[in-house]
Amino acid sequence: MEQDDWYEREGEPRFRAVAEIGQTELYDGLCGMAGLAENPFLAMQAQQLCLVDNVLMGMEQAVLGEMMADARPSGQRALLAALSPMWIYAAYELLRTWRQRAIEVVRLAENGGIDMRASHLEQKHGYTHYDRELRARQLRDAKDDPELVQRMRDDLARTEIGFTMLECIRVALAKHEEASSNKKKKPIAFAPGLALINRDCGSMEYEVSVGGAIIQYETRRGLAETLRQFPTMPVPSPEELADFRAYMNPPDFDAIDAGPTGGV
Repeated sequence: MEQDDWYEREGEPRFRAVAEIGQTELYDGLCGMAGLAENPFLAMQAQQLCLVDNVLMGMEQAVLGEMMADARPSGQRALLAALSPMWIYAAYELLRTWRQRAIEVVRLAENGGIDMRASHLEQKHGYTHYDRELRARQLRDAKDDPELVQRMRDDLARTEIGFTMLECIRVALAKHEEASSNKKKKPIAFAPGLALINRDCGSMEYEVSVGGAIIQYETRRGLAETLRQFPTMPVPSPEELADFRAYMNPPDFDAIDAGPTGGV
């Protein structure tokens, strides 16, 4: 069996072959989000994430080749299973940080608080604090450029679904819980950390469980492809995002079954 056959699913490739993916695509995709490339520390993290993604894709391709040849499992599979969660953690933290800062810029632009926040960051502490000064400059840039603020709004909408799926897997791997909006009750995740090798691309594939049900499976490669495509994605409508949030936050059926008094 030829390797390309493994990428075929009903006549259409489910995943691109590794040779078709540019070495800098992930970095370019992340830096295409408003304000990220202008922060050298976030851009450095995006570059590191891209480099590790390239390494993991090579490993995934090698593991896929082993499976196709019915070869005995090598240590490569165990290493891939160990490194894939590390990449997911790093991808989540980079996106979380960028989204947090973009949300702050949009909020301050809407309530007229940019000058106050920038002045606070520019206060002298007897030494040069590069990142505080950088954030102050970026805030003032946003005040002078309403188009930048709108781009941030659009990019926050573009990234919400992909970020939420990444968060679900990250929380299950790191905390053995579901990523629930209920801060008091965090459901236990199904088989946290368990992953199988996807037979289309060789990537580790994880369960996404919400509200007591497994709603889908997601591969590390699929998550990386989403990051690559962020800048070119259409901006989802408020209605589409509302539907997605409802889908990811189903009713608490245990509470419904128990009734208002908590059951008998």
